[in-house]
Amino acid sequence: MSKPQTEAKQAQPTKSAEELFSDTNVTMKTGRLVKDAETISDGKFVRIRLATNKEYLDAKGELQSTTNYFNALVSSNLSDAFSIAQDLKKGDWIYLKGEDGSQSFDTPEGYKQTAVTTFAYKVVLKHKQEQSDQSEANTQTSAPSP
Repeated sequence: MSKPQTEAKQAQPTKSAEELFSDTNVTMKTGRLVKDAETISDGKFVRIRLATNKEYLDAKGELQSTTNYFNALVSSNLSDAFSIAQDLKKGDWIYLKGEDGSQSFDTPEGYKQTAVTTFAYKVVLKHKQEQSDQSEANTQTSAPSP
């Protein structure tokens, strides 16, 4: 005799945002915002454009630097991350943790391209750009006028 379906279903405990993403592709990025964070889709998401720098030694032993750019979205369902993300400004240094998603599309020239977006569930403001601008202004002294 088989068990009724109602007995087979058990209530699932609620999970935190990080636990929901624990078995997926996890990505972490840190860098500076290329432009101010933008609220899109009637306030449902914040779009972030992030620049990261990488320095390395080439075959000749010379220091080289490359910059990579990343797109990230933060959902309004993740209230802590969303409240931080919507106030971010160009130049702010941030840390993101999330999941990468990709979407393929055809260009007008007929080439296939793939765009990758990080769906961030954790956003940490490491350093505000305004603070470094103010500290530089405070350290500069002007010559006294005659």
